[in-house]
Amino acid sequence: MVLNGLPGRVEKNYPLKQLTTWKIGGPAEFAYWPNSAEDFVLVIERAKAAKVPVWLIGRGSNLLISDEGLPGITLVTTSLRAIRWGDYSVQVQAGYPLARLAQEAGERGWHGLEFARGIPGSVGGAVIMNAGAHGGEMAPQVESLSVLTTEGCRRTLERRDLEFGYRYCSLNGEAWILEATLTFSPGDRDEILHIMGENLKRRAINQPLEVPNAGSVFRNPTGDSAGRLIEAAGWKGRGIGGAVVSDKHANFIVNIGEAKASEVLALIEEIQKDIQSKYGVDLQTEVKYLGKLRDCP
Repeated sequence: MVLNGLPGRVEKNYPLKQLTTWKIGGPAEFAYWPNSAEDFVLVIERAKAAKVPVWLIGRGSNLLISDEGLPGITLVTTSLRAIRWGDYSVQVQAGYPLARLAQEAGERGWHGLEFARGIPGSVGGAVIMNAGAHGGEMAPQVESLSVLTTEGCRRTLERRDLEFGYRYCSLNGEAWILEATLTFSPGDRDEILHIMGENLKRRAINQPLEVPNAGSVFRNPTGDSAGRLIEAAGWKGRGIGGAVVSDKHANFIVNIGEAKASEVLALIEEIQKDIQSKYGVDLQTEVKYLGKLRDCP
């Protein structure tokens, strides 16, 4: 057994909807919370040798998991939270909450993560998708990354080794992030905290935080807003089963009660077809899918 003798929490047939902000997903054959980067690497090595599939989950935002669940081992990084503060820099493991890191940097008067105060994901997930909001994004803060490649090699990558774009990092699908070194610039503490407070207020007003969701579903097309297009097409309040387009923000699909992954995907497809038909725009999703999704149309 791949997980035998390893420290950390192990659960069999664990309901993955408990680990996602959408509250959607079938069971994990095995869920494992490694206590250290070494445990993480060892599991990957063992699973690779045993040809057991491995899936990675951080804090479960921006994520849709199959109704069938996930075979093999689901690695949950939320226990990987070691952090070392330096001189306007921080070394932080992948499972550390991004919003907490942003607040702590702000309390120090460090500028750079004001945009991230309300983002519910982990540091690793935020870097791998170059998460952003309020005109900011992760890329400018990244100095280096400690990663495990899909071939099983541990590497340290400098900023120059990486490519970033809109919700894009060249590591996606190529490596797992173990630790990130982020850099900051000096700022005015009170101003930084004020900006973060204002960002949180706008988030509460404009986003459906009171119901399960995965953040923005679609990427904004060049020069336009996905939410504006979806609202203009009349999709607010419409849905399939328990998956409904939010009345508060049209680029959010909310789970109003026991929504299934198949319903979310069907709704996404209907929206994409409608927007393409009406406006000639090909909406691309931001959300990441895990599982075979054989139960989805």
